[in-house]
Amino acid sequence: MKTLFLLDDHSYQFNKRERWLYFILLSFFFSLYMPGITWLYNVLMYVIFVYSFFYNSLATKWLLIKQRADIILIIIFFLLNCVSALISNNLKVGISFVGLRISLLVLPVAIGSIYIRKDLKDRLIFAFAVATSFAAFGCLLWSISQFLKSGDTSLIYNDNLSAIINLQSIYFAMFINMALFSLFYLAIIKSKLLPVKILVPLSLFLLIIQFLLASRIAIILLFFIIIVLAFYYIIQQKKLITGLSILSFLLIGSFLLIRVFPQTINRFRELEYTKYDFKNTAKDSHFTRPLTADQWNGANTRMAVWNCAWVVIKNNIFFGTQIGDKKEALKQQYIAKDFKEGFNKNTHNNYLDVWMSLGLIGLILFLSGFFIIPLYQSFIVKDWYGLLLVIAFIVSLTTETYMDRTMGNTMLAFFLSFIAGYKKPQDFNENFGKF
Repeated sequence: MKTLFLLDDHSYQFNKRERWLYFILLSFFFSLYMPGITWLYNVLMYVIFVYSFFYNSLATKWLLIKQRADIILIIIFFLLNCVSALISNNLKVGISFVGLRISLLVLPVAIGSIYIRKDLKDRLIFAFAVATSFAAFGCLLWSISQFLKSGDTSLIYNDNLSAIINLQSIYFAMFINMALFSLFYLAIIKSKLLPVKILVPLSLFLLIIQFLLASRIAIILLFFIIIVLAFYYIIQQKKLITGLSILSFLLIGSFLLIRVFPQTINRFRELEYTKYDFKNTAKDSHFTRPLTADQWNGANTRMAVWNCAWVVIKNNIFFGTQIGDKKEALKQQYIAKDFKEGFNKNTHNNYLDVWMSLGLIGLILFLSGFFIIPLYQSFIVKDWYGLLLVIAFIVSLTTETYMDRTMGNTMLAFFLSFIAGYKKPQDFNENFGKF
């Protein structure tokens, strides 16, 4: 706990401004998971914004932003959303979507206009992992208490597990993955912030939580990254025993988790049934019930929704429907195909959603600012942590529309800005001086 609250022997290196920034961001991390206080992280987002103007000068902010093309493009993307809302036929809906995406302006301006030193960066990565671990532990305790009261085992799975912190399982699963990537990063750099005797059991605990959340895309991504990490130790680090130990841990752990929590497998078995009939009125599948081919499930529902979204895109390929009109345009396709199951569902794919609403221009801007430039910049400076986070977002956005949720926008805006914020600007000493 001393390390978390900057009371350890290594905290002397942080100046007053860095300490303030650290504690504000630490509060922000915990606020993401506050039960019953869904507005708190939004308030702290604006606190971060205001404090950033005390952290460095306006001249320094401008010089930093000019060097960060990804931050500039994210801000331009937000402004494109504003323009799209204003020219939408349904102005009210358009403005509501802009409101959901306001973090795409606030956080890039705040975090994207400061420089975060490596020591502070590592401390913040540690703080995020700790905050997420506390949230996971709290969720598990709450779910177990509910299970003991009702005897219903489903209360410790999927959305039920994260209900107490007001998060859908897909978003909490993403946070869990990012916390695990944070732990992997701290282990690789041999950070003294987290001893191995704590790091290993904590990673195992978060892996169990990830399995209980049963987010297919999150689990597939995590297992792929763990396998890559194992081969990194075997090939790059020449540590055969370490690499094989990681692979053995993954195989044995997966087997045990499947045996203990078989309901999670039902979520993956849905991938066997991707065929659909738009007019099908069968009940939705659920991991607590037998899975059959005639049901709507997470896989075939998405396939049907994407089919409808693609029709809308083809009719508005260059300029889109505009964000205020995208819901109605998609709904009209549902009606045309008599797709009752799809009513009130969004595209469940952020790429299709951006293309559908903002056209090809918006999609190119989105891909460039949010992914292509951050990937390139992280690769050339060998920022593997940044690469992992960007890849995680790229994968996760294929099955969910993050930008239709306040939390989704906040996640994208903060972590992409954070990745840009800790990259040292060119000619730092000469042009920027000391902060």
